[in-house]
Amino acid sequence: MKLSSFAFIAVLSGALCATPVLSADKSITPDGKPAPSKPHAKPGSKAAQDEEAAAKTPYATVRDVFSGDTTVAGEKVAFPQSNPSIKAIEITMEPGEETQWHQHHAPLFAYILEGEITVTYEELGKKVYRAGDGLLEAMDVTHKGHNTGEGPAKILAVFLLGDDGVATVAEDKPGANKNKVE
Repeated sequence: MKLSSFAFIAVLSGALCATPVLSADKSITPDGKPAPSKPHAKPGSKAAQDEEAAAKTPYATVRDVFSGDTTVAGEKVAFPQSNPSIKAIEITMEPGEETQWHQHHAPLFAYILEGEITVTYEELGKKVYRAGDGLLEAMDVTHKGHNTGEGPAKILAVFLLGDDGVATVAEDKPGANKNKVE
């Protein structure tokens, strides 16, 4: 299936605008010692053992990339109720390349595989995402992405489609229509 140039750019721009939620590393205490998984779970206690057992995976090495239920714009994620599907794409942006202004009408998880992307959000400002960052992108906030790194930027974008939602919808530049009189 061939995409039109506009459809390809819209999908590309939507995937590129992914923005990771950054949080403080709470795995190390100020004195450099590992922190307990829960502050109330004392090492060796049943609560600590239960927490450890729940966190185990069948994999030798695991790094949390993202966990949460709100987008970078603070929106609560709502999963599609009908026609659920997943679409995953890998986007490559060359240095200096920018997306169009757009929104996402479906939840989007993005993982920055390499490079650096700066996303400008209407009324929220700019956020920078670098290789290894994972995020839930804003859905109903107009935004655009820009490769501000020195090399190509690659993003894995995973859309949770359904409810007849569209992954990426082109939008006017913020403020472009604010001076129009109807």
